[in-house]
Amino acid sequence: MTEQIKEQDRQQVVEAFWPQIRRAAKGYERRAALCEELSQDMAFALWRALNKFDGQCKLNTYVYRVIHNVAVDHIRKHSKQNEDELADEHAHSPDSPESNMQKQQQQQRLERAIHQLPLSLRQVMMLKLEGIDTAEISDVLGISEANVGIRLHRAKTQLTEQLMEKY
Repeated sequence: MTEQIKEQDRQQVVEAFWPQIRRAAKGYERRAALCEELSQDMAFALWRALNKFDGQCKLNTYVYRVIHNVAVDHIRKHSKQNEDELADEHAHSPDSPESNMQKQQQQQRLERAIHQLPLSLRQVMMLKLEGIDTAEISDVLGISEANVGIRLHRAKTQLTEQLMEKY
């Protein structure tokens, strides 16, 4: 598959992967405005990169590689900003039913804990939470499967410790 993907097909791929792009952006950026910007940057980068997709790997792997590379660049660009700006800006639905409040709070605690992980651990955890298998995570990040396993174990250990400290 050496021919380029047509513009209309690239748009369809971006639309199909939009939920994954949004989740990845939320995993890397807690500030609402910057999260939206990161989502758009990821989508645009993917749209451009699909023109170079040659079928050497699965489309899924290629997509995650592109969006996670954009996220790493975003973190490098914004890591110098004041840490005080990292206060939670998650959008809350004011009309959420009370029955969902506890679930939302748990989700927010998990998101905050994931944000506290070092980038190398955060990447593997976010991909795993997307349902990506170890071999594909290895391809996306360009590391060995053994290294993926080690990073996942470390990430789970740190998340467990962080979440247990809250209680």
